Amino acid sequence: MARTLNLVCPCCDTLLVVDPATGAILREERRARREFQTLDDALDQVKSQHRDAQTRLNRAMQEARNREEILEKKFEEARRKAAESDEPPPRPFDGD
Repeated sequence: MARTLNLVCPCCDTLLVVDPATGAILREERRARREFQTLDDALDQVKSQHRDAQTRLNRAMQEARNREEILEKKFEEARRKAAESDEPPPRPFDGD
């Protein structure tokens, strides 16, 4: 009788060395897989990630420009309201 059983998983091609007496897995050897089949596939992935990053950056920059305009409008409105008001501004020590 064989001392160990060598089994190959049909799904992932992992080699399993099993003890027949106990059924315990003694060793497991996984096959190294490539993430990309060709260098062109990897390059396409990198280009796609670069395009996505550029799109996110452009969107964030546009939002930052719009945010500045909105804050400027709010500030001008508050300044105009303060100029029209007859009430003096609140003093920091009056809240006590």
